[in-house]
Order: sequence, then C-alpha cells, then structure tokens
Amino acid sequence: MNFQDLRIIVGQIKKNVKCPKCNTRYNDQDIELIGGLGDEQHFFHTTCSKCNSESIVNVSLQMSDNFFIPNELKKLGSAPRMGHISADEVLDMHNFLKNFDGDFNRIFKKTD
Repeated sequence: MNFQDLRIIVGQIKKNVKCPKCNTRYNDQDIELIGGLGDEQHFFHTTCSKCNSESIVNVSLQMSDNFFIPNELKKLGSAPRMGHISADEVLDMHNFLKNFDGDFNRIFKKTD
C-alpha cells in the first residue's frame, strides 16, 4: 500500500465510519494506521475527538477479475500514483527527522 492508497482509505473511513459511542465522524488526526497483513488487510486505531472512545477499524481489500466499482467510487481508482521511494530518499528523510525540532512554522516560512 502506498501513501496515495492510504489517503484514499483514510478518506473512506472519515466518510463512512462514525464513533460507536457518540456517532461523531472522525478527522485525519483521529485515525492511525496500526499495521497490516499483506496488501489486503489493514488495521487502524481511531480515537473520537469528542468522547475519547477508541476503536479498531479493520479494512479488508479484496480484488478480483470481476470486481465492480460503484460510480461514486470510480474517481478513487483513477487517483495518481506515486513512484517507489528509493533507499536514498529514506536515508534523506531519516537524517532530516533525526535533527528536526518540530518547528513547521520555521520550515514553511516564506522568505523573500
């Protein structure tokens, strides 16, 4: 599963899954990927921002030759895919994060 696939799945969780305790919809920051079993089974941890109730969401992806995608979901399958991440890119990110102090304002500050 690549990052784009993950974004699509999180979007579907936000759209279709509600807190079982208070019926509140989840936000991006409420959803955390725990792990997966291969490419077909993924587990997400959710925490409700309203009542702090926690849940596990099991996402099971099953594709077959005669797999039907409803019209309202067809645009998801046409989303652009990112290429594979190289080992050098992983090392670059590791080195960046090793010294990163968490100040996003400083990083994204527009300098003219």
